[in-house]
Amino acid sequence: MNRARLPQADVARLRDFGLRVLSRRGVLAADEEQAARASLGEMQAQAGGTELLAEGARLNRAQILLEGWAVHQRVLSDGRRQIFSFLLPGDIFGISARLNGEALCSAFALTSVVTAPLAMLDEALRRAPGSGCGRIVREALGLEESFLVNQVVRLGQQSAQERLINLLLEFYDRLAAVGLVEDDSFVLPFTQEVLSDAVGLSTVHTNRTLQQLRREHLIETHLNQTRLIDRKRLAEMADYRMVPCLETAAAPRDHANADMPL
Repeated sequence: MNRARLPQADVARLRDFGLRVLSRRGVLAADEEQAARASLGEMQAQAGGTELLAEGARLNRAQILLEGWAVHQRVLSDGRRQIFSFLLPGDIFGISARLNGEALCSAFALTSVVTAPLAMLDEALRRAPGSGCGRIVREALGLEESFLVNQVVRLGQQSAQERLINLLLEFYDRLAAVGLVEDDSFVLPFTQEVLSDAVGLSTVHTNRTLQQLRREHLIETHLNQTRLIDRKRLAEMADYRMVPCLETAAAPRDHANADMPL
């Protein structure tokens, strides 16, 4: 599905969302903002289950996820899947600090998504590292590294409870930074199976751990809404460290996606 099939109101809303996210990550010069507007005008909508980026593809085409959720993942020959990181609204992907870098895993849409190319970022790191676009690229790559380090710590050293808490807190901070948290609640538009593939647990173990967190009144879930009741205590329990460059936005949630509940 392409932009022509998106309602005009959605096109305008998502364009404004994209510009707002980019402006928070780096002050754009007038020509950079003009280029960003043009790129965001090429947004595309794709169905859940779509491969957004193939493993081995050249990382030379920056994209921004405007709506929906996706993952970086690798699927083994027997069907087992390891999720390395999640792509949330406002995230940039398809770039690399490595010259002629190739994707080490695929990007896969968990829900229906809307993406847009950001052509002005493709060479920004090499040609104009001090520009607004250069700062956006550096931050995007820094965030990707931070999330990967967090994932290694979760899988390598943390208990089941710590893994789930740590990931839920990361979701909260990332969504809050782009205005998609309301009343300490946010949408998780996927099943426990997806969550299990991310934290390296069986679905049964994930379910039991979430139930325990509910019984202890640390989280609340209703359909696909998740509320973190006591974030301070949760952070202490999971030794959670917020990524420094994530700044919580005061703007209310202006769009969200719903799919299958936890």
